[in-house]
Amino acid sequence: MERLRRTFSSLRLRVPAIAMVVFAVSLTVSSILAYELLLRDSKADIDTVIAREQERFERSMRELLTEAADDPQTEPIDALRGAVRRYLSLNPSTESYWTIVTFSDGRRLAAANGPPELEPLFREDRLPAGQLNVIETISMETGDIRTSSVPVRLGGEELATLQIVSPLGPERQEALEAAQLVALSSGIALLLGGVLLAASLWRSLTPLGQLAAAARSTELRSLGGRVEVPETGDEVGILAREFNTMLNRLERASDAQREFMASVGHELRTPITIARGHLEMLATLDHHDPAAVQETAGILRDELGRMGRLVEDLMAIARSDMENFIRPRDIELVQWFEDLELKLTGLNQSTRVHIAPPPPTMLHADPDRLSQAVLNLITNAQVHTPDGTTIRVSATIADDQVVIAVTDDGPGIPEEIREQVFRPFVRAGETPTSTGLGLSVVAAVARAHGGSTRLHTGADGTRIELRIPYVTGTTDDPELTATKPDDPPVDADRDTLELEVTDEERPTTRLYRTR
Repeated sequence: MERLRRTFSSLRLRVPAIAMVVFAVSLTVSSILAYELLLRDSKADIDTVIAREQERFERSMRELLTEAADDPQTEPIDALRGAVRRYLSLNPSTESYWTIVTFSDGRRLAAANGPPELEPLFREDRLPAGQLNVIETISMETGDIRTSSVPVRLGGEELATLQIVSPLGPERQEALEAAQLVALSSGIALLLGGVLLAASLWRSLTPLGQLAAAARSTELRSLGGRVEVPETGDEVGILAREFNTMLNRLERASDAQREFMASVGHELRTPITIARGHLEMLATLDHHDPAAVQETAGILRDELGRMGRLVEDLMAIARSDMENFIRPRDIELVQWFEDLELKLTGLNQSTRVHIAPPPPTMLHADPDRLSQAVLNLITNAQVHTPDGTTIRVSATIADDQVVIAVTDDGPGIPEEIREQVFRPFVRAGETPTSTGLGLSVVAAVARAHGGSTRLHTGADGTRIELRIPYVTGTTDDPELTATKPDDPPVDADRDTLELEVTDEERPTTRLYRTR
């Protein structure tokens, strides 16, 4: 039983079985309807014959009775009986209908060659006359009949009744045979259609079995398997292609995750190793030598700080896809720049940084995350440029965005890492104080705000832009209105590489070569 259930749980068998059941029910209903329609048509044909026979009888009676009227000594009923006898002799019945005339005195005359199944009923006087002037079907033990009776009047007196009767048995048999023929042909068509449907489904659903096998065998450690894509352009082929595309994405994500974890391990191993070594050294130092102890403690603080910054940046990147990563609100750009300048002063980073006054506008953003991103840009510029390099922070409005730019006049970013500069753990050289995550955090903050990050770099400096959509807010200060100055002019003699990161889901790069 369980084996049978598993067999019919397959779409290759269940769908044809269900389709054949539905088609069988439909064909059965069609055969029944065909039978009823054929029987109705047969009844309509019989009714036509009855009406035509009644009309012919009436027309012939007028002619025959006109001839009988020449003899005044003939009784009306006798004249009528003679005319009926002559009419019946000239118009014999067929196997499909029978003409019978019953006179008022109880005598009956019937045409010759009537339906054989009705003769016993006529002889035994068991043939019902039915209602007058109505064509109706009467059920009997020997079968149904279709009959119609009309009065025959002569001189205003009703002298007889004309009955046209037809057996329905032969008509029902013909309709039944036709319906059986329809059912037989439908059954053959159903069988052939079911076989063709099962074969078609078996072939069409084969890629689904391959998909299931590939899904069962797919593991994160081995994502190289792919399914064969059928040449047809149907939904199964689309599913196979999308499945392979999904495996490609999973493989890239798995490789990126392994690379990321290896980079994290590498970045943490160095400060941990240094800190462990100096802790061991601290245990062997002469505690009466405060200078050596202080120097060792300073190195430990630096390494612990480096690990702390690394962990904070990793947490920022990991949380960048969460809903509560940013808590945006309307902020005044001028006030935010003043707060940024205070933070730079508190962090002793204001000596090389020049902050230009921003335009008076409102910005809908998370002020803390925005400060984190800009401080990372400033720190990145300080770490990777020589002493004496000037760093400028400015803001403009362009394309309905607030563009916060950090620019330096250093040597620029090395060409070999320009395309990967916003990826984690990409650094220019082995700078001890750099975690390689600063620009990744900047890109994550920009994406979380629905904005983008652009890089312009060349031999005469680097400019990194943080583009955030702005909101013109209402304020009590009438001078605080949004302005949209043009973008800063680009030096025509400057050979730079412009790189933009602006994907809401995952960071991608677009490169522009400008001159």
